[in-house]
Amino acid sequence: MNASIYGKSITYIALTAVAFLVTALADNNLSTEELLNLVVVVLGAIAVYAVPNLPEGFAKYAKTGVAFLTAAIIAALSFLTDGVTTTEWLQIVLAAFTAIGVYIVPNDAVKLPVSDVKITGVDGTPV
Repeated sequence: MNASIYGKSITYIALTAVAFLVTALADNNLSTEELLNLVVVVLGAIAVYAVPNLPEGFAKYAKTGVAFLTAAIIAALSFLTDGVTTTEWLQIVLAAFTAIGVYIVPNDAVKLPVSDVKITGVDGTPV
């Protein structure tokens, strides 16, 4: 197993754990909005894991796009509810830093080994 292909997912999951700890320990009270934000963060972690590491073009930023979309959803949920609490601000900042972390981690695609394949004709001569 090549751990570097899971770097972006590991980064997101680690910062999701930090977001959960901040939410749980910030004010010793989990509001509905804070729980919704945590659900969105966990769904974002699953989505970042599910999106493949694509090697080139615009698609190589797919995991980063998912992470920033998750941060935007968290911010929108916080702003559309009854005001933004300190804990929700911390969640928004952590979601933004998580997206930046996903962007910074290299996007290593799965590298398959290359072998020498010789194609021969029916009579055994190289084609």
